[in-house]
This record gives sequence, C-alpha cells and structure tokens, in this order.
Amino acid sequence: MTSANAINKIPLIVVIVYLVLVMLSIIPIFTGDDALSGIFAIILTAPWSALLGNLLPGAMFDNPAAGLLLLLIGAAINAAVLYFVVRWLVRRFVV
Repeated sequence: MTSANAINKIPLIVVIVYLVLVMLSIIPIFTGDDALSGIFAIILTAPWSALLGNLLPGAMFDNPAAGLLLLLIGAAINAAVLYFVVRWLVRRFVV
C-alpha cells in the first residue's frame, strides 16, 4: 500500500522540482547585471511568458515587478499542466 502512495506523489514531486528550478532561474535577474540574466526563467516559463508578453502592452514591462509577475503566471500555468500530464501518465502506465 505504501508503494502506491509513493507512486501517486510523483506528479507533486515533479512540480516541486520544476518550481524550484524556476525560483533558482529568477535569482540571476536580481543579482546579475547582464541583459540576458533572465533567459533561463523565460525558457522555463515558455510558452506562456511569450504569449502573455505579446498580449499585454509593452509599457507594462518597464516595471520589473510586472515582468516578474508575468514569469510567475507562466510558471503557475506550466506547473498545472505538468501536474495533470504527469498524473495522467502515472495513472495510465503505473497504476
């Protein structure tokens, strides 16, 4: 019974690892002075960061907090998609 419990936690573990990677990719934005310091955060939150960036007005991104909010929204959407896909895969192939 405990192995089934551990298997059902796989989607949550995958999402937590993803969110930790996103948080680690955001750190260089605040600590680095390079123009491309946020590229890993953009890649991890794609395609939602690009889609929302094109839909929202460009003046909104003059504020760094708005850009960070855009990254966090993209990460939340990706985390939800990742959770449901991994949960479906686990139920389909393991249980």
